[in-house]
Amino acid sequence: MWYLLFKIKPRLIRRLLLRRGAEHWAKVIVAIFVIGLFFGGAYKIFFSLFDYLSTVSDIGLVLTDRIISVGFLAFFTMLVISNLVSSISTLFRSTETEYLMSTPLAHNQVFWSRFLDNFFYSSWATAVVSFPMALAYIVVHKLPLWQSGIVAVLLLLFLLLPAYVGAMGAMVLFVLAKKISFKRTVAVLVLVSLAVAYFYVRTNVSGRIMFNVMGDLSVLNYYLRQLGSYKNPYFPHIWFAESLRTMRLGDWHSALMFFSAMLSSAVFGFFVTDLVAKYLYFPAFEAAISLSGSRRTKRRSLIRSLWWRFFAPFQKPVRAMLVKDIKLFIRDPNQWSQFAVILVLVAVYLANLRFVPSRVESLFWQTVISFVNFAFCGYILATLSVRFVYPSISMEGKSFWAIISSPVRVNALFWEKFTIAFLVFFVIAEVLAVISNGILAQSWQMMVLTAVGILLMSVSLVSLNVGLGILFPNFEELNPMRIASSGGGMIAALLSLAYVGLMVVIVALPTYRYTSNLAFGKAYSGWEIFLAVAAMIVLNLVATVVPLKLGLKNIGRREF
Repeated sequence: MWYLLFKIKPRLIRRLLLRRGAEHWAKVIVAIFVIGLFFGGAYKIFFSLFDYLSTVSDIGLVLTDRIISVGFLAFFTMLVISNLVSSISTLFRSTETEYLMSTPLAHNQVFWSRFLDNFFYSSWATAVVSFPMALAYIVVHKLPLWQSGIVAVLLLLFLLLPAYVGAMGAMVLFVLAKKISFKRTVAVLVLVSLAVAYFYVRTNVSGRIMFNVMGDLSVLNYYLRQLGSYKNPYFPHIWFAESLRTMRLGDWHSALMFFSAMLSSAVFGFFVTDLVAKYLYFPAFEAAISLSGSRRTKRRSLIRSLWWRFFAPFQKPVRAMLVKDIKLFIRDPNQWSQFAVILVLVAVYLANLRFVPSRVESLFWQTVISFVNFAFCGYILATLSVRFVYPSISMEGKSFWAIISSPVRVNALFWEKFTIAFLVFFVIAEVLAVISNGILAQSWQMMVLTAVGILLMSVSLVSLNVGLGILFPNFEELNPMRIASSGGGMIAALLSLAYVGLMVVIVALPTYRYTSNLAFGKAYSGWEIFLAVAAMIVLNLVATVVPLKLGLKNIGRREF
């Protein structure tokens, strides 16, 4: 059975990649281009950072190793959350899982078949960013390139560990949810996770240090020793960072020890996960089916009436679709859990802004800090749009034909998707921009400029992703994460990030020239502002109108 199962899987992948058709090959080429772009961009960023730190005496190498450690801690945390969330749909609530459960395959064999899919969809993006980080470390420190093969194996073992944790967590979650309730179980899981994160940071992150006396080298040496050591070196991100450090130093005995720790943990995790799957996977699958079929009519009717009143200004067809989308979002853990994760990352970003110097005398660095923050707000908007807006049309599923054949026009469906996404994401981005500008002590002119830019970005990014969602629909797939990771989703991600980058450049250059003119009297032409405004208008019109026109034209030709 194992042989047949894993013999079929490579064949399915090969058929998927080698499928005929111009549209399919266009998506494959674009996907390769986007992945290559992300890979190259990440490598360039980390290479520049590590190359600079290598020239800083005393603290440069220590900071490089700490960046690797903290970076892979962030990767590990995000991977655990991503695997846990995607396991809910991939391992339990999917048509393929239901089909495999009806075959003679053992339950743990079904689990490992679906685990591979879940592992790929949850980990490929992290691998595209994390491997260039390690590769840049190898190149900067002039290590032999063959060691990148060792690093690739280390990375694979590292990615497997959070995948095991996420899959086992999902099984335990459903088993407990059936006995208690899904919401209470999630609440307990969140509280436990926060407690673990708090105690880890409290015991492992070096405390802050204040230099009250200039030139106090004893305090500096103490800080460097603290920064270069770990209180509890029993975590995968530390093993990965220490493996790179010991390879750099040529200490192969220690490198082999950390590699063995990663390998033995991955092997042990496999057997533990397999044991858990033998006893809990089928009960968890039954619990997932029963929970998805449960109903609470009284509470649903109350929610329906409240949302129906809230959207009273809209016409009834659009109003009904708005209420339907909100209720589906609330019911789907894949949606609201990932939305909550993004909000937590935004909160972490705001919390760390207090460490950025708020009083910078250099006009250049003032502009850089301002527009890096502006770019981050745009990045959050692009992430939300690609993850939640692009799949929204495809999430209608096979029942989309009913909307097409009904008196409701497709334009109304676009405006419904646009309205709900714009209202939510615009508010989040504006709140983020206002709070971050306040923390960074930006001028009121910069706050107004950022607010106007966020408004334009919200309109354009939501329109862009709704239009591309109509242009590249996938009504067969019900997992929004997979829809966002498809070829069309990668096109949407590339265009969204390119749009954000162009917007930042168009606004930043004339702003810097104008403020330089006011501060230092440098030559400046009013035509620069005119050209920037004209370019901004053209860019936003293209991003808003063109994808919508192409998407509606594609739907008009499509047969259901």
